[in-house]
Order: sequence, then C-alpha cells, then structure tokens
Amino acid sequence: MHVEVFAFASRRCVLRDGSEVVIRRFHPREDLPKWCGMIRACSRDTLWRRFELRDHEAIVSRPEDFCRCEPGSDFILIAERQGKILGEARLCLFPEGDTAEFCVLVADPWQGLGLGSLLTDAVLEAARSLGVRRLVVEVVPENIRIVRLLGKRGFVFRRDPDGRIFFGEKILD
Repeated sequence: MHVEVFAFASRRCVLRDGSEVVIRRFHPREDLPKWCGMIRACSRDTLWRRFELRDHEAIVSRPEDFCRCEPGSDFILIAERQGKILGEARLCLFPEGDTAEFCVLVADPWQGLGLGSLLTDAVLEAARSLGVRRLVVEVVPENIRIVRLLGKRGFVFRRDPDGRIFFGEKILD
C-alpha cells in the first residue's frame, strides 16, 4: 500500500495529566510552522537524542529537510493540542516497501505524560496498515528512555562495535 492512499483516522487521546491531545497525520503546508515551534520547545539534549544536532536554528532554518513528505517515502503523525504540536512519530519507508525506519520525538514540556507511548502505538498500527513488515531504529546511547519504551513493544537492540549507536529492529506480525 502506498502512503498517499492510506487514511489514518485522527484520534483523541488522554495524557497522564488528564489533558487531551489529537493524534493525526502531519500536513506539511499547514503544520510546518507549528512543527518548528515544537522543535524550539525541545532542549538541546532532546534534539541530540533525535537528530544528533544540538542547534535549534540548524533544524528550523530548513524544516523541509526534516519533514520530507514525498509520496511513498515518509508517514508522519503528530500530537496536537490547542494549535501546538507536542510530538511526532514517523516512518521513513525504504524503497523495497516492507521496511521502514521509525522515530519519535516529544518536546520537553510534554515528556513523561505517556505521549511517546501513544505516538509509538499509533505509528505501529499505521505501519501494519501500510504493509510494513520490519521496523528499524537507530538510537544514541543517551536515549535510554526510548530503548526501554521500544523494548516493551518488542524491539530487539544491539550496540554497534564502537558503542556509539543502538540498532533496534522489530518484525511486525
């Protein structure tokens, strides 16, 4: 199935603090400025764990490089509340079609509320619907929270020989 024809139904979810968010597909034209706002709400450490960059301006000065939404390449979900993007999860589809790289980002003010779990579960559901059979992820060792979160969802991790990166993989049923 191609990304451009897959319809993801928006859903309302409740965070641990009782607040409500909407998880929906990312729309580049409308959402890019809000996405930049999310990036600005991230600490330098959070940026490092996701992008291996610590400079907000290096990211927000060229957001289209980080939000490629070419048909058949990326599938991005966002969590939104009151017109702000709080986090994202995405699949970057490989050309062979049955493998995708997975990543998730939650801006600092909303970490620890279960948003990363909600986004991860939603994008795992989307991956299955898209016909993805294998998910891969690369994680810097400092990001132990995501290694734990994904481990609970069946990802198996190994370190590269230099210990600089964790490689994770999940086979979808």
